[in-house]
Amino acid sequence: MKYLSILIFSIVIVSCNTKNKYDVARYYDSAQQDAILANIITYIYIAPPYTLMKDRFKPEHKKFYLELTPKFSFDKFYTAEDDTIYFYVIRPGTKIGDNRGVGGYFKMNKNFELSDFREVFVTPVLPEAEIKTKGAFLFDKMVKGELDEYLKMKSYVQWPNPASYYDTTLYEWRLKDSL
Repeated sequence: MKYLSILIFSIVIVSCNTKNKYDVARYYDSAQQDAILANIITYIYIAPPYTLMKDRFKPEHKKFYLELTPKFSFDKFYTAEDDTIYFYVIRPGTKIGDNRGVGGYFKMNKNFELSDFREVFVTPVLPEAEIKTKGAFLFDKMVKGELDEYLKMKSYVQWPNPASYYDTTLYEWRLKDSL
């Protein structure tokens, strides 16, 4: 009986630890996820038609980004002890049917407003299975602070690359020549 109790206790402990610690549903309900995702899309995607990129954050464009949420999905999400929120989102590529992954981090207030936003990596356009597996690897390394050496892997990362950097003022990838 004593061994049975230990076995059951061990199974309970293991099953609790196998839940996906990078699942956004652990943190937010569906409506909250959409609000956060729309805010992320504002940073990582195009501006609304006839809008300059610098103006994409204006409140009148919120609806445009909310309507895009079905085309994007959270694949990984994690909140660190210092309240830094890490994300890995699958987003549309430039052609219909193409997808790529985007990983980064930000801080967020109670109203789901983002600050200190940074894209850390963008994958090349890849088949969905590769976007998920390669992105999961990169995301885990990012959360652990071990990502730098992997950013050079061209089959995993399109940006950054030797010719580009992430501009944290404009919130977009820029060519180093444009400094």
